[in-house]
This record gives sequence, C-alpha cells and structure tokens, in this order.
Amino acid sequence: MGIERRERDTLASMRPDMAEILDESLSEFYQRVHDVPELARFFPTEATTSKARSLQQMHWETILSGKFGPDYVSDVTRIGHAHARIGLEPRWYIDGYAVLLDAICRRLIKQGVRGGRRFSLGRAAVEAEMGEKLGQQIGAILKAAFLDMDLVISTYLARLEEERQKAASERSALEQIAQALERVAEGDLSATLARDVAERSPVLAAAFAKLKTGLNDVVSDIREVSTQVEDAASSISQSNARILSQNEAQVGSIHRLTNATATLEASLDDVSGQTVAAEQAARKCVDAAARGNTNMNDVRATMADIQTAWKTISDLVGSIQNIAAQTNFLALNANVEATRAGAMGRGFSVVAMAIRDLSVKTSHAARQIAASAQKNEAVIRSGAEAVNQMVEDLSDIGAGIAVVNNAISKINKEMGGQQQSVKGTHREAAALRDLTEKTSAMSENASADCQDLSQRSARMVDLVSNFVLSDYGQGYANDYPIAAE
Repeated sequence: MGIERRERDTLASMRPDMAEILDESLSEFYQRVHDVPELARFFPTEATTSKARSLQQMHWETILSGKFGPDYVSDVTRIGHAHARIGLEPRWYIDGYAVLLDAICRRLIKQGVRGGRRFSLGRAAVEAEMGEKLGQQIGAILKAAFLDMDLVISTYLARLEEERQKAASERSALEQIAQALERVAEGDLSATLARDVAERSPVLAAAFAKLKTGLNDVVSDIREVSTQVEDAASSISQSNARILSQNEAQVGSIHRLTNATATLEASLDDVSGQTVAAEQAARKCVDAAARGNTNMNDVRATMADIQTAWKTISDLVGSIQNIAAQTNFLALNANVEATRAGAMGRGFSVVAMAIRDLSVKTSHAARQIAASAQKNEAVIRSGAEAVNQMVEDLSDIGAGIAVVNNAISKINKEMGGQQQSVKGTHREAAALRDLTEKTSAMSENASADCQDLSQRSARMVDLVSNFVLSDYGQGYANDYPIAAE
C-alpha cells in the first residue's frame, strides 16, 4: 500500500526530535548484536561497527526526511545487495530490525508520556490528542520500517534468485566445459565450446582455450622432442656400445700394461738386490785391495831389509875372504920359516899347513857364500821388483775396483729411481685400470639407460600419437562453431 502523504509528513515532523532517540536506540541495537555470535562475526572490529552504525544512521535520516525517492531506493537496493553478499539471512535482519524498532518505540512512548505530564490531569481531550499523535508517529515509523524491510528483503531475494540463476547457468556451462575437458583428457584436443558457454563462463572458457592451445603445442612439441630423444638415445646407445668396446680393449691393454709393470717391478727389485750385493762385493774388493797394497808395502819393506842384510853378508864374506887370503899368506910364510928352522920348526910347519888348509877351506867357503849371496841378491832384487810391480798392480786394481764401485753405486741409485718410477707407473696403471673398469661399468649403465630411454621415448611417441590435435587457431573465440558433446 506504500507510505502515504500523511505518514511522510509525520516522519518529517519527527526528525528534529529523533536524533537523541535514534542515537540511543542504535547504541542498544549494536550492543545486542555483539551479544549474538552469529551476528557479531559481521562486526569483527570497532571500526567496522562504527562504519555500519554511521551508514544506518544516515539511512534513518533519509527515512525521517519523508522522501522515498530514487536515493532511498538506491540506498535500500545497496543494503539488500550487501546482505546477500555477506550472507546475512533475512531472519537475522528481521530480528535485528525488531530490536531496533522496540528500542525506538519505547523511547517514543517514553517521550510522549513525558510530554503529556506537562498538562493538568483530567483533560481528556489533550491526552487523546497526544495519544493520537503518538500513535501516528509509531505507525509511521512501523510502516516505514516494514517498507524498508520489504524492499531490502525483496532485493535480497531477487539478488539470491539472480545468483541462483547465474549459478545454474554457470553450472550448465561448467558441465559443458567439464565434458569438453573429458574429451581433452581422452586425447581429443579438437573439442570446442559453444558461444553461449563462453559468454556464461568467460573466465573458464578462456582458461579452457588457453589450456587446449597449450596442450596442443605441448603435444606437438612432445611428438617432435620424443622423436628427437628416441633418435638421440639410439645414437647415444650406439656411441656407448662403441665406447664400451673401446673400453674393453683399453682395459685389456691396461691389464697387460699392469702385468708388464708388475713383472718389470719384480725384475727391478731383483736387479736392485743384485746391484746392492755387487756394490757390497766391490766395496769388499776395494777394502781387500787396500789391505793387499798395505801388505805388499810391508813385503817391499821386508825385501829392502833383506837386501840390506844380504849386502851386509856380502861385505862380511869379502872380509872373510881377505882374512883367509892373509891367513893363507901368513901360513905360507910360516911354512917357509919352519922349513928354514929345520927339525925344530917341523911342528910349527905342521901347524902352518893346517892353518893354510883351513884358510883355503875358509876362502873356498867364502867364495861359495859369495856366489850364493850373489844368486840370492839377484833373486831378492827380482822379488823386490816383482813386489814393486805387484804394489803398482794392486794400486791399479784398487783404483779400478773403486771406479767399478762408484759405477755400481750410481747404477744402484739409478735402479732405485727406476724402481720408484716403475712402481709409480704400476700404481698409475692400476688406478687407470680401476678407472677404466668403472668407466666401462658406467658406460654399460648409460647404455642400459639409453635403451630404457629409447623404449620410453617410443612409448611416449605412441601415447602422444593418440592425441587428436585441433586445427583451429588460438583463443576461445575459435571454439564457438562446435559445441562440446
């Protein structure tokens, strides 16, 4: 039935006196709201409550202006949409409005009662007039409130119906998009959407078209890349086979090298031991030659002493010969004198003859000793020369042995270096052998992985071959001609 002119005038006349009533009533209303958890959640902060109260006060000032024109309708529509947006159910809206109307009406009645007391009791006409005025005010407030609730709830329900229809339309569009996605999931990238589906759900339609275009490109790329991967895997597998063959040959060569270096190392150890023994033997020879040289020097000194002794003997023999000659001469003289003496000198003659015989024998023995001494002197001189020559030979032998010893020492040092080098080579060869064997194992694993990759690539090619690609360009606008089944 609407708000008549009389109610609008009544509301306008109440406006000056409603400021305090409205302020107190709104305070009581929001206090009650905060006591209800289902409603308090819409006002989590003091700022939210203050803003809502300010907007509601402005709305009531519009109601109390008595003007229910386009501004009022716009305000009510905004409130209905806000309730629908935040999910405020009509029952809570009506309960809240009842609380606010109760607070306003109580304060209006209280204000009317205070105004009636200013007149004397018993004046029934005045009381009736005040009652009529109060009734008109409360009636105008209630009619305005019910109109307000009617419009807000109608807007709320209309918005809900609009949302329901929109949801139904979107659900229908989603079902069609889901069907199209199922076709895409089955590998049919030629599935498209109808124009009305794209218009009802433009965001999902654009996402579907983008998805389909992306999948189309991805599948094409996968086909191409899978073929390339399969070819590359085959090529790598063949290369690994060649590398494996070469590694096997290399492992054989390295094994032979390792065995050869091990044999060489053993030979060098043997030769090194022999050179050490030779060096020790040469050192002993040097020492023996030095001792022999010393002994020969002693022999040479002894031979010199013998020569000196034989010279002394020769000199003594000469002296004996001289004495024997003189004795013989004296014996001859004595014999002559004995002959001259006659019978008296006969005994002396016998003695002179005996002395002469003794001197002859002594001279003969001295000559034999001198001859033997000459022979021994020659032998001793020859022996001394031989000893001197032997000393020189021993010196030469000692020098030669020293040279040999130095050479053997150098050879031994070189053999030690060669031995260390060969041992190092053997270690390096063994390490290279281990590394090559590991490389061979890795090559075998890589070859197996390449074969597996080749099989997987072939499987991928088979899988992507099942996709039916779209011939349309990019963008969901191209999907309009064909609807998803």
